Amino acid sequence: MGTYDPTHLIKDAAKSVSRTAEDLADGRAAWDRPRDVAKSLELLRDLVGDLSQVLLQQAGALPRMTRDSDAPAAGQHIAEAAAIAAQLGNQLRRAHDATDGVR
Repeated sequence: MGTYDPTHLIKDAAKSVSRTAEDLADGRAAWDRPRDVAKSLELLRDLVGDLSQVLLQQAGALPRMTRDSDAPAAGQHIAEAAAIAAQLGNQLRRAHDATDGVR
C-alpha cells in the first residue's frame, strides 16, 4: 500500500478548530455544562498529543527529503515545536483533571 500526502487532512482539522474558535468568539457556540468543558479539554489534549506526533514526523522527514543545507536547522525548529506541543498536552491533561470533578 502506498502513502498519501496528509496535508489535506491537516488543513481540514485546522479549519475545524478555527471555525470553532470563531463560533465561540462570536457567541454562536458555548458550553452548557462543566462536563462538556471537561470533555472538550480531553479532546483538545488528544488533538495536541497527535499534533506533537505529526510535528515529530515532519522534523525527521524534512531533512531526509532534501539536501538543502537549511533543512537540518528547520527540522530542529519543528522538533522544538513538537516538544512545546507535548508540554501543552501535559498542561491540558492537568486542566482536564482539575475540571473533571467540577459539577
